[in-house]
Amino acid sequence: MVADTQKPLIEICVEGIDGLLAAQAAGADRVELCASLIEGGITPSLGTVRTALESATIPFHVIVRPRGGDFLYSEAEYRSMLADVEALRELGVSGVVVGCLTADGAIDETRM
Repeated sequence: MVADTQKPLIEICVEGIDGLLAAQAAGADRVELCASLIEGGITPSLGTVRTALESATIPFHVIVRPRGGDFLYSEAEYRSMLADVEALRELGVSGVVVGCLTADGAIDETRM
């Protein structure tokens, strides 16, 4: 019998730099960086992301979400999300977290 020696990956969803640093100090393996968790998490400012890139010693992914509420986005909101993804890529972020649904609540495979 082979023992499973892999420990689970601990990812913590945080708001802002202070949250990232607290999760890092607490032993998180990775962070999902957000703004406004009270809204369910929205895209943090580029300044926050730049500071996170300078401060983090663990990997983090950035949520790309233009507003709180549902995950059914207008065409303008979707274009904004694409621009955010491009800006984050140019900054050197290693990953993003996104979600898009259709009007009937299914995953929007075209936009994902």
